[in-house]
Amino acid sequence: MKKLLYIILFLYALTPASGKDFYGYTEDRPLTIACDWDFRPFEFVDNDGQPAGYNVEVLDLLLNRLEIPHQFVMLEWDEAVRTFERREADLIHALAFEYRMRPYVSTQKYVNYYRLGAARKASTPPLPHLKDLDAETTVAVRLGDYAAMEIETLDSIPFRLRYLPPKEGLLAVSTGSAAYYIWGEEPMKQKIKELALDSMVVDKTELPAGELRIIGYDKDIVDIIDDEYTRLEQDGALQKVQDKWFFPDRVHDDASPLTVVILMALAILMVVIALLGVLIHLRVKAAVHSNTVMKDMMEQALHMGDYYVLEYDIQTGHVRNAYGDLLPPGGVSREELISHIWPDEQADFRDRIGLVVRGESDEQHFRKRYNRATAEHPDWHEYDGTVILEREEGEPRYIFHAFKDITREVREEAHNQEMAALYMKVFDTNLTAMSFYAPDGRLIDFNQKMRELCQMDAGTEQAFREGNLFDDPLTQPFIQQGKRDVFHYCGRMYYPELGIDKFIESRIQPVFDDEGHAVFYVVTARDVTAERDMYMKQREHDRQLQATNDRITLYEKQLRYLLEESKMWVWRFDLVEHRITFLRSLRHAEIEETFEDYKKSLAEDSRESLLQNMRQYVQKGLPFQAVYEMKNTPLTQSHAWHSISGMPLHEPDGTVRRYFGIVRDITDLMSAQERLREETARAEDSGRMKAAFLANMTHEIRTPLNAIVGFSDLLQVVETQEERQEFIHIIRNNCDMLLRLINDILEASNMGQALAIQPVEVDLPAVFDDICQTLAQRVQDSLPHQAGEPGVEFIKDNPADSYTAVLDKGRLQQILTNFVTNAVKYTHEGHIKVGWREQGSGLFFYCEDTGAGIPKEQQASVFERFVKLNDFVQGTGLGLSICKAIIDRCKGEIGVTSEGPGHGSTFWFWIPRVLDLAE
Repeated sequence: MKKLLYIILFLYALTPASGKDFYGYTEDRPLTIACDWDFRPFEFVDNDGQPAGYNVEVLDLLLNRLEIPHQFVMLEWDEAVRTFERREADLIHALAFEYRMRPYVSTQKYVNYYRLGAARKASTPPLPHLKDLDAETTVAVRLGDYAAMEIETLDSIPFRLRYLPPKEGLLAVSTGSAAYYIWGEEPMKQKIKELALDSMVVDKTELPAGELRIIGYDKDIVDIIDDEYTRLEQDGALQKVQDKWFFPDRVHDDASPLTVVILMALAILMVVIALLGVLIHLRVKAAVHSNTVMKDMMEQALHMGDYYVLEYDIQTGHVRNAYGDLLPPGGVSREELISHIWPDEQADFRDRIGLVVRGESDEQHFRKRYNRATAEHPDWHEYDGTVILEREEGEPRYIFHAFKDITREVREEAHNQEMAALYMKVFDTNLTAMSFYAPDGRLIDFNQKMRELCQMDAGTEQAFREGNLFDDPLTQPFIQQGKRDVFHYCGRMYYPELGIDKFIESRIQPVFDDEGHAVFYVVTARDVTAERDMYMKQREHDRQLQATNDRITLYEKQLRYLLEESKMWVWRFDLVEHRITFLRSLRHAEIEETFEDYKKSLAEDSRESLLQNMRQYVQKGLPFQAVYEMKNTPLTQSHAWHSISGMPLHEPDGTVRRYFGIVRDITDLMSAQERLREETARAEDSGRMKAAFLANMTHEIRTPLNAIVGFSDLLQVVETQEERQEFIHIIRNNCDMLLRLINDILEASNMGQALAIQPVEVDLPAVFDDICQTLAQRVQDSLPHQAGEPGVEFIKDNPADSYTAVLDKGRLQQILTNFVTNAVKYTHEGHIKVGWREQGSGLFFYCEDTGAGIPKEQQASVFERFVKLNDFVQGTGLGLSICKAIIDRCKGEIGVTSEGPGHGSTFWFWIPRVLDLAE
């Protein structure tokens, strides 16, 4: 009979046992892990808004194996830290050295290494040692990140340090406003890929790597995570997750040799056990005395499960442990055993045992609850088993009670029922529309939200149940039967025959069993019609906003062009802060300074009067306009004239705190006005000189003509030859005077055009002698011959016997003749000296006289047209201006020197030795 008992116990061993303690966490109060929402590839929120990443997947796998209800809370890192430290989260994945003191507890096995990298543009040199950077280099880090902590521990920071989030920091490096961004190497590579910054390079840094571990408050939970983490390492599950996130190219063979061997052994064992069980059932009585081997197998089966065997001696009433440790080592009495059974079940247990004791039944099957502790501190367990009677000589002798502790299964079943009820409640009341489809695409079930989304009534529901997920035009382009991919789609849900027309966003999640067969498809959806309408309106708004911004930009460009071409600036003046700004874009101030600095740039002689005038308008809040002189200006950095107009900007309460207006640079206008005044004065002087010239010319022409006509008439009546020669001499001199006058007038009329210069190679001393011979005669002929009047000596200074030059000897004679003629007019005694000499690369000519001299203040104007220093002296005032025009044409210089009235004058000019008139 004992062997039969073992067989029964073995059959109990075939009953699967599962279930784990939830360690105090429930679906209503799950274990909470605070995570960084943007820390790829460790922790982040994916495109579906779900937690993702290596840490999330490892913890999810680990906690699912432990059957601990849990949730991931994705937050900004700073908020995640605060959430954990406020104990609103149970775990966090963080740097171990930050949480090495109590009350924090860190895992020992669960370790990631946080390696720091430096992002830079490809054109930027790699990051050197941090201590070698200079003050012109900007390095950006994330506030509160490990990189920031390491840098802040440096003895000195020679570079500029900025705190920026990852996205802004990488964009700053891309635009050049920062040279390097230091952050986690792996997250940074992911972020660069996400932002499509192809020109970015990530280098390793000198900063050490930090250890990332799971941090919590409950040491038991942390130790359990460490243990389960070790199991993940041993069975290869951890390596798969690591390869998925860090080495995606690796290929795994999920069926390790050890696993295959174990599975095969278990399969063989199960087949053997099943066969043995059937064989034992059929031949139990025949094999009961000879199956000692089976006894050993049964004992092994008992050892592998939570099984107990009690032996009840009917004669003594004593109960002991035949297998297991349910009872104390010495056993208990029958009544004491019954006293540990649940009170409501004790009577039934007595009745069943009584039937067996009396031999009325050889076997009874039952379930009971048994207290393994004391009445004061009970520990109730659920047992399921069979009572078997063993007879001796046909009479009841022993009762064997074989049973299995099914407490865990009962609790698990209760929990599963509770979870099923909770699931149905959650499923039906979920805010997300959900439906389940069979592997062949048939609709299984859907919740209330899906019913509302699809506007279901009896007819609509029937249409959906008759349809197929894989044939639906809405989902057919996105899903393929048998694929493991999660399918996402967003489109128009248009079923006109059902009256459905809306836009939805949906996700199809296939669920597969361990053998890779599809179990069902979970479809979640939400109505995004309102969001789409809002998005379309937002797009239209953005388009209009962009068009408006483009127009504003165009207007700003046009305004800037107009302001720049008009030499104008827009100015603003803050009466409270006393700051003045100048701008041309109406957005950004290009020049800004205090009003005190601006006042210093005003011309000192007009500063106070101008400020007083402007102050009167500003105090009254009136518009004003003014023109003022600047000794220097922030706009031009030089002397300038500005025209300023301003108008007050009134606050809502009517006060004036700012002025606004236009500043125009009118320096050119003021210069033009000054030149206009000078030219007007010069024109007026020229007009006066022309009038005087005309009057003088009339007098000058009439004088020689009268002499010529008068003395010509007298020639007929003179009697002596001496008088006749005198009259002829007078007539010839006046003819020469008239001829020179006409030549001057003709030359003056041609001075607006280029004077004809014909340079030829000449022997200058010979040419100069010829000219001086004529000039000496002119001096003698032009002098009066009254008795007692001193004479004027003509002196020639010709320093060389032979000298070759290239010049126009006619123009040379014209200039020297004008010089001598002019000297004759003002010299009545002394000498007139004409000479030349070599000077530098040219020739210096002069005419020196001992005449009246020229005041120093009038020397600069003697070469101007129509200028005569003595109106009583004959002449047109054109000779010297003609000389100056000739010298300018020859690229030479002309001038006069005189010590003043009564000291004589020296007229001179310098021309190149070889005239080259090419432009």
